[in-house]
Amino acid sequence: MAYTIFMDDRKKRIDDLFKNNLESRYSLNTLLENFGETLYSRIKEMNAGFDDIIQYNVYLKDIAESNTAISKIEEKNRRYKELESAIETAENDEKERAREMAVFYRRLGKALLENSVYDDYTSLFREQADALKAKLESLETRITELDNKEGGNVFSWIGKSAQGLVLKSFLSKAKESQEQLYLNIGERYSNRDPVHGEDDVAFIRLEIDNLRGISRTAADELSVLKDEKRIISASFGIDGNPQKQIQFINNHIGEVKEALGVLYKKFGCQAAGIDDDMSPDRKYFIDTIVTAEDGEIIGRAVRLNQSVIDNENAIAKLRASLAIDEEKSRIEKYKRSIEEKKDKITDLEKGIDDLEESVRESENNIRELEKQL
Repeated sequence: MAYTIFMDDRKKRIDDLFKNNLESRYSLNTLLENFGETLYSRIKEMNAGFDDIIQYNVYLKDIAESNTAISKIEEKNRRYKELESAIETAENDEKERAREMAVFYRRLGKALLENSVYDDYTSLFREQADALKAKLESLETRITELDNKEGGNVFSWIGKSAQGLVLKSFLSKAKESQEQLYLNIGERYSNRDPVHGEDDVAFIRLEIDNLRGISRTAADELSVLKDEKRIISASFGIDGNPQKQIQFINNHIGEVKEALGVLYKKFGCQAAGIDDDMSPDRKYFIDTIVTAEDGEIIGRAVRLNQSVIDNENAIAKLRASLAIDEEKSRIEKYKRSIEEKKDKITDLEKGIDDLEESVRESENNIRELEKQL
């Protein structure tokens, strides 16, 4: 029992040392990376004599270009959304102008029918216009008479209500037909050359021409917006969804930063004296950029590195001690098994001796009995 408790204690110590070692190694790596990054930033010019410095500048350029690419994509995407909004607004404005134009067409058509000066033009529509006017007047009269009608039982009232609904439906359709006729008359006339004058027709034509001018200008502007949107959309189609592009570039930046971290850590190790695998030229170069103020950082790095080494050594010793005890435990188990098997062999041998003695006694009895034959 004590032996098991002793082993469990060592396992707990290994776990504690392992956790402590992870924290020390993380702190050490962070310190070395930051130190290495600081040292690289002190190098003002690319030193072709050292590949890592060349690579460092390549990585920085790569990240800068990638960030610029992201900014361009974001700007393009922002502009695309602006164009979508501007196009939607322009199209809604044009729909509103179309509704406003329809009002002018109806006003113009009605004004043309009411002005005898334009009988030559309106004569084609006069019969239809008079018929609709008469129909409207008739329906309105019938509805008024029906509304003024009194008396009758509940069935009469139901019949009156049903008839009123039918007449009002006919009236509504007749008004729609009249409004449509006004619109057709006005729209067709609006395409003629304008006539100078001071009547209602001339003033409405002026309003229509002004509105058409606004629509033409808006249409030109809308065409420009749509062309720009089409170009941006085509570029997205070639390069892919902008969000996916940005994610792809961000992933690339992450990979480059990881590679930079390796460079930083290596440089930090060399400057702190943890990595002694350096050429004399490299050591001299590092000595020229390390300052007295870096002594505290280097001291911390050395202590953390020694802590990692000490922890790893302690863990290795404890694991070896555990392994030895486990092997001893196995040996004791094997020895007990051997003793148990030896005891069984002794019991079996004794049983064999007893059986052999019984065989001899039986043989002697047989010989004595044979003498009596």
